[in-house]
Amino acid sequence: MNAVAAQLRWLLIAVIGVACLSVAAFDGGTPTDDERVQALSGRYACPTCDGQSVAESNAAVAATIREFIAVEVANGTPDDEIRDQLIASYGVGVLLNPPSEGVSALIWILPVVVLVGGSAVVINSLRRDDTGTLVASDADRALVERALAERAAAAASLSTSLGKSTDG
Repeated sequence: MNAVAAQLRWLLIAVIGVACLSVAAFDGGTPTDDERVQALSGRYACPTCDGQSVAESNAAVAATIREFIAVEVANGTPDDEIRDQLIASYGVGVLLNPPSEGVSALIWILPVVVLVGGSAVVINSLRRDDTGTLVASDADRALVERALAERAAAAASLSTSLGKSTDG
């Protein structure tokens, strides 16, 4: 009976998952003109505002662009033509999302390249093999022997001078 209950639970989870995906994938149909105007206004930057879309801005130029978009949508102009007309009037800077071609492609590609390159450097430094043994040269051995001899002489000198000072 437990196996049947487990199978029913998994079946219920699968049905709920499919239902959620179906609802999420459901296209609400053709947008109304107002929805289209709002969506298009959100795609374009206000030329006089810093980082605001035409939909968010209260500037006069943003109102003019919103009105232009509303008229064009009412006339049945496709989104691409509206985009092209706005670029012709205000330049490529009117696009909130710059095109991913030419020099503008660097805006999209450069962060990915930096992320991948940085990750490669970090991974390489973490995976570096530090178990390699180094071989000391004769000069290295002589330097160490000389330093040890000087240290021993200094320690002997110190203990001799300390022995004399406690005797007196």
